[in-house]
Amino acid sequence: MNTSHYDAIVIGSGQGGTPLSVALANAGKRTALIERKHVGGTCINEGCTPTKTMVASGRVAYLARRAADYGVHTGPISIDLEKVRQRKRDIVASFRAGNERGIAKARNLELIMGEASFSGPKTLEVRTKDAGQRTVSADRIFINAGTSASRPKLEGLGRVRFLDNESIMELGVVPDHFSSWAADTLGWSSDNCFAVSAVA
Repeated sequence: MNTSHYDAIVIGSGQGGTPLSVALANAGKRTALIERKHVGGTCINEGCTPTKTMVASGRVAYLARRAADYGVHTGPISIDLEKVRQRKRDIVASFRAGNERGIAKARNLELIMGEASFSGPKTLEVRTKDAGQRTVSADRIFINAGTSASRPKLEGLGRVRFLDNESIMELGVVPDHFSSWAADTLGWSSDNCFAVSAVA
């Protein structure tokens, strides 16, 4: 298998990896940026951006419910969680696309979608998204691999559906058990439940 050689390789297209790879490429270095899942990294795709987007919707719902305290009278307030989720998805897609455009514009920069692992001090094997395999090497390799949810070691967890930082933001409706907990513990109605961090 042929090895493609670069001046620099950056593993991970997060908040550090993307600007670093673009800067290296713009400085005339032949650069590869390897990304396993989504351009933009954790912050744009699973962390800051989607969380803050949903919290903003929760904050608006909270303020709307308190409108009368400010002398503003409104009708009944309800939450369309599907629309909240779609707004979040649209903003994430927009931010991701912006990063992809910036990468595409950089001369000397190749984006490789796949999962990288070291096979030598300066050599990587990349299992690409299309199930292919590439060998790449570079004089300098930078690791910006990001984060993933830490799942507790609980017996039986793998046999049940559970929510983590990604799946909770993809809910179309608030689960009954969460609604019951919020109603019993916090005195909230079910359409308030998605806004825990905005209201707390």
